[in-house]
Amino acid sequence: MIGAAQVNDPGWLGLVAAGALMLVVLGVALALGINMIKEGAIATARATVQLLVVGLILGWIFAREHWWAICLILTVMTGIAGFTAGRKVNKVLKRMGPMFTLVLAAVTALTLIYVTQLAVGEHRFTAQYFIPLGGIILGNAMTAAVLATTRYAEDLVEQREKVEAALALGASPAQATRAMERKAFTAAVTPVINAMLIVGIVKLPGVMVGTLLGGVEPLVAAKYQLVVMFMLVFGDGMTALAVLNIVRRRAFTSAWQPRL
Repeated sequence: MIGAAQVNDPGWLGLVAAGALMLVVLGVALALGINMIKEGAIATARATVQLLVVGLILGWIFAREHWWAICLILTVMTGIAGFTAGRKVNKVLKRMGPMFTLVLAAVTALTLIYVTQLAVGEHRFTAQYFIPLGGIILGNAMTAAVLATTRYAEDLVEQREKVEAALALGASPAQATRAMERKAFTAAVTPVINAMLIVGIVKLPGVMVGTLLGGVEPLVAAKYQLVVMFMLVFGDGMTALAVLNIVRRRAFTSAWQPRL
């Protein structure tokens, strides 16, 4: 378990003080002739409500450690992530939400079991580890799925004639789009790879900051951040690989004709 010191509660007045920073940005934008009042108000309201509600729910779950509650929250998070990703790629490929959800569920479960059992050494099914780590995996894997699908579909549309020429010469869809899959896979994992290049030098990432604020020793916090970074590379890579394999099957008919 991670040892933690007492963390200062910002309280409601602290939240109001922090929210004033948002008002400053909106005021500066308005002075520059940019009216972002509506967008800023909606973003502030949604973020406040969503995070406070999640905080209350997680507080109840953390206090009781019911396995079914942990599974339920992870299932809901996975479903939301999957269908959100499906909406994001709806313009290039429709009805991808259920497929994304299944892929995210499989990748998240595999990654969580491996990391908690072998990397972190937490052999119990606890909310403290499974929910935060599961949320991090899902958020990044969702982005990877969207990036891979969008890049592959857009390249397939742009290079349709080249692909059809390769198919006419006897190439399979996998062979005809291999270069596109490589580019799509690269696009999916590049964000986390780039983050690894600057982590600790340009910025301190969220997990490390959170553990430091919780009173964890800096070296231990750095180790946890490394675990998370390696975990994200695996999650993003496996998600992209699985998604691209399924998208390719969806993008071609049984007669090897492009659908897009």
